[in-house]
Formats: sequence, C-alpha cells, structure tokens
Amino acid sequence: MDLEQRALRRSVWGNLFFAALGFGFAASSQSEAILLDGFFSLVAFLMSVLTIRVAKLVQGPADDWFHFGYAAFEPMLNTVKGLLLLGVCGFSLASAIKALLNEGRPLNPGWALVYAVVAASGAGLLAVLQNRAAKKTRSPLLEVDVKNWKVDALLSAGVGVAFLAAFVLKDSQWSYFLPYVDPALVTLLVAIMIRDPIKIVIEGVGELLAVAPEKSMQDEVRQQFADLVADYPVDRFNLRMLKAGRAHYLLVHVVVKPDFRLERVTELDDMRRRISDGMKERHPPWEVDVVFVADESLA
Repeated sequence: MDLEQRALRRSVWGNLFFAALGFGFAASSQSEAILLDGFFSLVAFLMSVLTIRVAKLVQGPADDWFHFGYAAFEPMLNTVKGLLLLGVCGFSLASAIKALLNEGRPLNPGWALVYAVVAASGAGLLAVLQNRAAKKTRSPLLEVDVKNWKVDALLSAGVGVAFLAAFVLKDSQWSYFLPYVDPALVTLLVAIMIRDPIKIVIEGVGELLAVAPEKSMQDEVRQQFADLVADYPVDRFNLRMLKAGRAHYLLVHVVVKPDFRLERVTELDDMRRRISDGMKERHPPWEVDVVFVADESLA
C-alpha cells in the first residue's frame, strides 16, 4: 500500500473516532459547539471513505467510460466535501443564533474541557502527520485533508479556551453569561473556519470548469516550452492549459516557419518526445499534446 493510501486510511479511522468522541461528549456536556465538532468529523469520515476510492481511480488508466481518465473526480470530491462542510457550518450558525436570541442554553463546562484537550491534541497530531504525507506525495486529496484536520484542531482548541472561561464564570458574579458561552462560541468558530470550505469549493468548481492554472504557473510553463523549442524552426506557439486535481494538461499548437522541412514523420515524433520529456521533468508532471501546423489560423 503506497503512502497516500496509508495516510487516507489513517484519516478514515481518525475521523470515525473523533465523530464518536464528539457525539458522546456533546450528550454529556450539552454543548452544541462539541456537536458541531462531531458533525464535522462525521462528514470528514464519510468523505474520507470516498476519497480512498477516488485516489485509486485517478491513478488508474482511462477506460471506455472515461477516455481522459478519472482526474476530474478529485476536484468533484473536494467540491462536495466543501459544500457539506458549508452545510454543517450553516446549520450550526442558525442554531447558535436562535439560542442567543432565546436566553442561551445550559452547559457543563467540566466535560467540555476534557473533550477539548483530547480532541485538540489528537486532531493537531493528525494534521502534522497528514501534512508530512501531503508534502511527500503532492496529493490534492491529502492537501484538502490537512485543511480539514487543521480546522478540526482549531474547533477543538476554541472549545477548550471558551469552556475554560465558562468554568471560571460558573461560580462567579458573571455566571449569568454562562448559557451564552456555547452559542457565542459556535458563532465565532463558524466565522473563523468558514473560509476554508469556501476556498475548497471555489477551487474545486474552477477545476471542474477547466479553468487555467494560476498565472505564475502559466508563465513558468510558457518559458520552459520556449526553451525546449528554441533550437527548432518555430515561428510561434499557442499553449492551452488546465488543471484537474493532480493532473495537469497542456495542449500546444506550434506554428512552424515556411522553410520548415522534414524527411520523415519520425522527426516530428522526436521533437514531440523531447518537448514532452522536458515538461514531465516539472513537478507536478504535465501531460502534453503537441500539434504542428503551417497555417497560423489553425493554431
């Protein structure tokens, strides 16, 4: 089993554990902030199971159903994951606002503190482990998984800080504010964490719509391609790029000069091979199709 698969399976079991932990402690502490954390882990668990399957598909060959392979499944999965997380955030925010407008809700800060220490430590450890795997594999699926664990650790740490304050308030003259701690915390956590799922959705939808990579990457690819064809009688070239998950595609129309002459088709193949090999030295590697034309209007 490769590193990506091991890391994804670790995430599955981790999310299942923290979902059960969150639901259990939410019942004992009557905390909706912990319930939000539990739902977050449950969504992550369900998506992690699908992620293992998608990771295998995108590494496999094209077939009769998908002639260009399964690369688009990665941004599709990440988009769904981002939308589900936005749904959890929206549901939790609506519930928190309702509680704030109706004199808060009861809370047992003692159990909440125990949960926060365990959950924040565990999620933080998994974020570190998954980040190491993501850097080694350059897997977009693991990169999103790292964001999930960071958000989960942030949620749990926020729960801990707020409930520590609630524990102090419990026997003080400000105990009146205790019922408002949990809904206020949920509102704050949603405001902090909502940026990541929004970013995941925007990036995923962009890749599904075949948006071009960021401009800096486009400039680097154009420069490298220009260097690769510098020794050939090339008049100009037109590059079209797209990114879908870990797959990067490059379609090139090369306009040759009027005096361009070839004795054999294999010479064109040699040029294509040199260009393709040069682009595949980049990380991530690029899939390249090169078309030679003499008529500029065909480019």
